[in-house]
Amino acid sequence: MSRSRLAATLAVVLFTMAFFAHAQSPSGSISGNATTGDVVDIKGADTGFHRELKIEKDGKYSVRQVPAGSYIVTVTRPDGSQVESVIEVRVGSAARVK
Repeated sequence: MSRSRLAATLAVVLFTMAFFAHAQSPSGSISGNATTGDVVDIKGADTGFHRELKIEKDGKYSVRQVPAGSYIVTVTRPDGSQVESVIEVRVGSAARVK
């Protein structure tokens, strides 16, 4: 096998391995429903992850590529009242806030 053909084959193999390694990242997602105008705050209890979302029209929200772990999800309503949930995100699954 020539050197250029070997190099091309090796490049394809490495690219494929990198693709599958990325596809298996240790993360999941968080989704739920809220009311228009609510602010959803997602904080990782032990991951350092943090996202704040302002809810628009349909009230649905979803955050992907969330590291596995425990999270505190706080929904703050326009009147200042808050609802807090503790959820667990598992690798490859979607945690739903109720």
